[in-house]
Amino acid sequence: MGIIANVFNKFINKYRPFLMSNGEYVPTGTLRDNEIVGAVADAIGKNVGRLRPQMTRENHYLFRLLSIRPCPELSTYDFLYRIATDLVYTSNSFSVIFWNDDFTKIISIQPIVTNAYRIFLDERNNILFSFRWNYDGGWHTVPYQCVIHIKARFNKHRFMGTSPDIELKRNLELVETTGEMIKNVAKRSNMLAGYIKYNNIADDEELTKIAKNFRDSYYNADNAGGIASLDNTYEFKELAQRPPMVPVTLISFLRDNVYRYYGVNEKILTSTLNHQEWISFHENVIEPIAIQLSYEFTYKLLTASEIGHGNKIEFTANLLQYATLEKRNTIGGNMLDRGALTINEYRALMFYPPVEGGDERLVSLNYVKATDQTLYQTGQENNNSGDAEESEGD
Repeated sequence: MGIIANVFNKFINKYRPFLMSNGEYVPTGTLRDNEIVGAVADAIGKNVGRLRPQMTRENHYLFRLLSIRPCPELSTYDFLYRIATDLVYTSNSFSVIFWNDDFTKIISIQPIVTNAYRIFLDERNNILFSFRWNYDGGWHTVPYQCVIHIKARFNKHRFMGTSPDIELKRNLELVETTGEMIKNVAKRSNMLAGYIKYNNIADDEELTKIAKNFRDSYYNADNAGGIASLDNTYEFKELAQRPPMVPVTLISFLRDNVYRYYGVNEKILTSTLNHQEWISFHENVIEPIAIQLSYEFTYKLLTASEIGHGNKIEFTANLLQYATLEKRNTIGGNMLDRGALTINEYRALMFYPPVEGGDERLVSLNYVKATDQTLYQTGQENNNSGDAEESEGD
C-alpha cells in the first residue's frame, strides 16, 4: 500500500491544479455515500436476501413470521437484505425483538437504524444494549438477549465487529480523490482556454475589464451556441489544452482492494459468475452470515426447552442457483429419486411453477439396504431363509 500511495502522491502533485478548482477535495467519510462499497453491499445483500429460514421442528407461528414478514414494514427478503448491507457498511447489524406484554409471544423483529449505541454490563452483570433510534430520536435500553446482533470482522472488541471505516479509510480516500480529479478533468476538457490580444494601448484595469466582458459574454447559460463576437480591436488566441491521462490501472487497483476486503469481484457484482464461482462466493461470504443468523435466531428466539428438544432455526440457500439447466436436471433428478426433493422443489430448480400435490416426496424402489436384499427379492427375512434351508437339510 505504501508504494501505491507514493505513486499516487506523485500523480496528485503533478496534476494538483485539476484538484484545486473549487478548493481541496475532502472525502465524505461515510461508506454509505461511496458507490463502490454501495455496489458491494447491494450484491451481498441480494444474495443474503435469498436465504430461506428453516426450522427443524416447526413452531408454525414463528416459522410463518420469519418466512413471510418479520416486521410490519419488511418482507423476509428486505429484512435479510438490510442485515447484510448494514454488515457491509458498519460491520454490525442490530435487530430488536419485540414481545407481547407478558413475553409469551414474539410480535416482530425490527432492524434498527442507529448512529449511537453501546453494549455494557450493569451492576448485576446483565448485558444491555442502549441505542438512539433514528426512527423516533429517543434513547432506548433493552437486554442484549432481545437483540439479534450479527457481526463482521469480530477481532478487536468484546462485543462489536471492527468498523470498515477504519480499515478502508486510506484506500477509499484515494478512490474518492481520484474520482474528483477525473470529474475536474472532464469539466476542464470542455472549457475554452486562451488570451485576448488588445490592439490598442490600455492599462491593466481596462484589460481586466475587457477579459471579464468577454468571459461574461461567452461563458453563460444563455450562450448555448458558443458564439461570441469581437471587433478588430480584439484578437483571441486559443491555448491548446492537454488533459492528463486517466490513471486506469491505479483506479482498478484501488477498486480491487475494496473488492478483496469484502471477498467479491467484478463477476459477482455483475452476476456473470459460473456455478463453481458461485459456490466459492457462497462458502466464503454468504455462508458465514447464514451461520451467524442461525445461531443468533436459535438462541434468542427459542426457549432453552425448545433447543434441548432439537429445535433450531437455519438459513439455507439454493446452491444450484448459477448452475446450467443440464446440471440442475442431473443433480435434481438424482435427489428426487432418493426422496431428498419434493416434486415442487425439483420443478423450482427447472424454473417451473408448483403443482397441486407436488409437496410429497417420492422414493425409487430401485434402491434397498444391503442387509435387506433377500427380503426385497423374496419377501423373506435373511434369518428365516437360513432356518428354512437348515430345516430342509434335517
